[in-house]
Amino acid sequence: MNNGEVWMKPGETAPEDAPAIMLPNLRHLRLLDVAISESSLTAAANKVHISQPAASQAVAKLSEVFGARLIERSGNNVTPTQEGDIVVKRARRALEHLRATGPGQKGRKPSDRALAGDMLVRYASTAQLRAISAFATSGSFAAAARKLGQAESSVQRACRDIERIVGQPLFEGGQRKRTLTVAGQRLAEQASLALNEITLAQAELRERAGVFDSHLVIGALPLARTQLVPRAVVKLLARHPAARIEIIDGAYDALVQQMRLGACDFIIGALRGADLAKGLEERALFKDSLCIVARAGHPLAAGNGKVRGSDLARFPWILPRRDAPARHVFERLSAQHGLEDPARGHVETGSLVVVRGLLMASDALTLISLSQIEYEYTQGLLVPLDFPLEDAHRVIGITSLRSALPNRLQRNFLGFLEESSARVTSHMAQGNAGWL
Repeated sequence: MNNGEVWMKPGETAPEDAPAIMLPNLRHLRLLDVAISESSLTAAANKVHISQPAASQAVAKLSEVFGARLIERSGNNVTPTQEGDIVVKRARRALEHLRATGPGQKGRKPSDRALAGDMLVRYASTAQLRAISAFATSGSFAAAARKLGQAESSVQRACRDIERIVGQPLFEGGQRKRTLTVAGQRLAEQASLALNEITLAQAELRERAGVFDSHLVIGALPLARTQLVPRAVVKLLARHPAARIEIIDGAYDALVQQMRLGACDFIIGALRGADLAKGLEERALFKDSLCIVARAGHPLAAGNGKVRGSDLARFPWILPRRDAPARHVFERLSAQHGLEDPARGHVETGSLVVVRGLLMASDALTLISLSQIEYEYTQGLLVPLDFPLEDAHRVIGITSLRSALPNRLQRNFLGFLEESSARVTSHMAQGNAGWL
């Protein structure tokens, strides 16, 4: 049992004034799961191979950790309290994440992989899971140690212990540059998701008491950063002022990796559709249209008739990242009109700030939604060119893990996000550029 450690979302650094909260023992969670499934603490004790007094002490310790009575006992019969239902639901999901721990090494039998997951459930500690999760999110033992507030040697020892438990190497490379193996990355992801379930159990218990102070991490892609996510966050904080909101940006693949490690709850932005990676799911909010944009006063914005494809080829372009749906639109446009000139080069960025700055200071062109440049458009600083685009639509929505089970705070945020999206759709139908 690890007492006095700050309980955090995987990848989150503890605030200086965070209260010390005990981490639950995985074996105790497994005992609780079996006790409720069997309706018997004695049967659970036998299955988990501990004594009856030890089983009673384990349940008492869990009640202390979660701050609530988790079971009712009548003789040897066991039933969960409402708080116990919350904890065991999340505990079962956490244990299932660990049992599904990873593909193992190439050539290992499925039975060997299942055994590795079972060994993890039986013998790993939450401290060990936190160590490998912190390594995965921070990239080194030194950074993981800083994140956890521990000595680097302690983090390394915890990770070596997990290697021994699962019976396969989880790290590779030299002492200066250690990285996770495929099996190690998969284990770190599942460990992070298991820890996240424990965090969500605690958050749901606080929500039941009317306290909405958990940590919500939103991955925002370019379009969502300007209006969609901020409006939903403002509404959420108006209802739940104690909530802690973190909005992170970055490339889509990087945000997906953060989400797989339990360090990001949702990604809001352009959906990938057929290119969606395994284990993810998408929910559409609205369709957004792209247009070609330039600075006011640009040679192609003079109003002398429609712009031709040959005109577009005369100017440099600011391109979306290669993984972005808007990049596919540009590539089709370029194939038709020869926009990419090897002698001229181009700028590639996912930063709206950089895009705005380059457009304002040059004759460059870009593909973008008017919703993303609403201020500059309404102020007459940036203008759309009169050039019709075919199939220049993107579906904007929510990407999440298929296995995710949001708590109430997360569900409320998604509800506000849908309200913001409805405003966007309404204004688009009226022909407005944005939705201020």
